[in-house]
Formats: sequence, structure tokens, C-alpha cells
Amino acid sequence: MAILPEDRERLAWWAFTAAMLGLLAFVLWSFVGTVVFGVFLYYGMRPLDRRLRRRLSSDTAADLTMVLVTVPVVLLVGYTAVVGIQELSQLTESDPSSFARFVPWSPEKPTALVEDLQKVLGPGPAQTNSQELLSAVVSGLSTAATALAHFFLSLLLAFVLLREDGRLAAWYRDQFGSEGSAAYTYALAVDRDLHSVYVGNVLTVFAVTVLGLVVYNGLNVVAPPDLAVPAPALVALLTGLATLVPLVVGKIVYVPVGLLLTYQATRGPGSGPLWFPMLFFAVCFLALDLLPVAILRPIIAGRNVHGGLMVFAYIGGTMLFGWYGLFLGPLLVVLGVQLARIVVPELIHGDPVTREVEAAESLGTTPENAASDDVTTDGGKSDETEADGETNG
Repeated sequence: MAILPEDRERLAWWAFTAAMLGLLAFVLWSFVGTVVFGVFLYYGMRPLDRRLRRRLSSDTAADLTMVLVTVPVVLLVGYTAVVGIQELSQLTESDPSSFARFVPWSPEKPTALVEDLQKVLGPGPAQTNSQELLSAVVSGLSTAATALAHFFLSLLLAFVLLREDGRLAAWYRDQFGSEGSAAYTYALAVDRDLHSVYVGNVLTVFAVTVLGLVVYNGLNVVAPPDLAVPAPALVALLTGLATLVPLVVGKIVYVPVGLLLTYQATRGPGSGPLWFPMLFFAVCFLALDLLPVAILRPIIAGRNVHGGLMVFAYIGGTMLFGWYGLFLGPLLVVLGVQLARIVVPELIHGDPVTREVEAAESLGTTPENAASDDVTTDGGKSDETEADGETNG
């Protein structure tokens, strides 16, 4: 049977489309951590963006949201670096200005770092292994630069989604699922659950930060003289941010601080009793480690999804995928739960797929409730943003 020219053209276009989709899937999987972290940042910043849209256009609101988020982050990084240099200079009993050679644009930074480390370690193996030490320093700087690049790519993706989400939602409705269809209901329910989960993660950071302020300042009240938690407000904020790190949680912050307190209690200039570092580790482990993982995150960051599934999503996701499993795990669980609730039962029974929930009604967002929240917040400023209900939260 001969293939008509128009059929050959359609086949050629389908083949090209399939190749492009495969290439796009390869690129997305290669940057899966960056992509899912960007999606998390988008949902985390969207409540602020929607509030600003009540008075500003969608593009202006997205621009202002990025400024309001990135400027404090940059200031926090700078302040953290200054405090870290001050603490390191006290530990090594060196002049803080000597660390100015280590700024990123200094060409002699690696060599200067090796020289200072050799002075601290003294003669011996450190003097004969300068090349290995230099390689380790360069490798560490390269890793930090790569992580920074991925972070800014995630910010860029979040910014694009903030500006274009209304247009993307309108395109999806026009091409795949009009209002009232199963495809529309599925996308809306997934959006609502991801909003609840990811915004809940941000709320968990704030909750742990407040808890850290109470814990660190409370410990400083009972601390012996010359032995206290340094910069408790900054340490509390870093502990809150550390809750985003899979499995490690607050350990990445309070363990180094506890080791510093132990050093000061045993060998440092502020020598004191060992009971305070031991009390510090015990309180931090219970209040800033077990409590966020076992109670706060599953409750706050999964209010619309079954708590057991959220625990599996966070812990299983990080064990399976690594650091980005903290964001990819909940995404996969939400996609799977809503598929099982809205689509799979009707597929199994051979019935037409509708927007009705046929199973596990308590596991996720009910589409009818999600649709009732489907209102615009842009004040009808443009036709493109008027159809933004699917992404408004």
C-alpha cells in the first residue's frame, strides 16, 4: 500500500518530534536536580508573587519577587562568610585581614591557602604534600563554583516560571485539557498538592529557624562564662536552611558548632566544663534533628497528602536519588497519587476518564475543592494572565 506524500510528511514530522522529545528528556534528566530545585523555588516564591500581583502586573511582580528573595540570600551569604572568617581567625589565632587573599578574584588564593594551612599544621607531611593539598583546594573551589552555577540556573528557572506560568497554563488548557476535563482536573490537583508540599517545606525552614533561636539563646542562658554559641541568630537561620539537606538536616550546622564548643572547653582560650557541649549536642539532636524530620516536615509539608506517603517521599526519595530526592520524591508521589485517584480506576474498568475521583479520596487534593480556589489574582490586567487560575495559590 503506497504512502501518500502528506502521510510521509506527517511521519517525518512525528519522527522529528519524537527525536526532539527524547533529546529534551535527556537534557532534563541530566539536570534533574537543578530542575526540581527550580520547581521548588518557584512554588516557594509563588505566594509572595501572587500577593504582589494584586497591585502590580504579573511581570513586575515576578521581577520584584526575585529581588526580594535574592538580595537577602546574597546578604546572608556575605554575613555568613564574615562571621566564619572571624571564628576561624579566633580558632587559628591569626589576623582576619589575612584571609582577604582568599577572595574569588585573587590569583594567588590556592597558594596562599596552602601556605596558611602549612603554618597551622607545622613541618612534616603537610610540607611535603603541598601539591596534593593544592589539588584538593582547587577541587573544592571547582565543586563550589559548579554548585553555585546550578543554584543560579534553578533561580533562573523559577523566575521564568513566575513570569510565564499564566501563559503556560493557558496553553495547556487550549491544547490538552479544557476546564472540566480529566486532564485539567489532574493538572490542577497536582498543582495544589505541590503548592502545599513545597510551601510547607519553606514553612518548615521558618519553624526550625524560630526553634533554633529558642534553643541556641536558651543554651546561652545556662552556658558557662566564655563558652557560648557564637552568633545564635545566624546559626539558627543556617540550621533552618539546613533542613532542606536530605537526612543530614541540622547536623551540617550544629555539629561543627558543637565541635567548636568542645574545643573551646578543652583546649581553647575559653576553657570550661564539658557538660555544656554534651548538653548542646543532646538538645540539638532532639529539637533540631529528630523533631523536624519525624514531626514538623510530614505535618507542615504534606497537609493535603497522606502523612505516611510524605515520610516515604522525603526519606525514600533522598536515599534513592540523593540530595535532589528531597524535591523529586514528593513530586513523584503527588503525580502518582493523583493519577491513581483520578485516572487509573476508570482505565481499569474501561469507563470514560472524567474529572471525578474514583478512589482514595482522602490521599490528596479533591479536584472540586481545587477548582473552587481557581480564581485569578491579577485583577484582569491582561488576557494572558486572566487565565492564570491553574497556577494561582
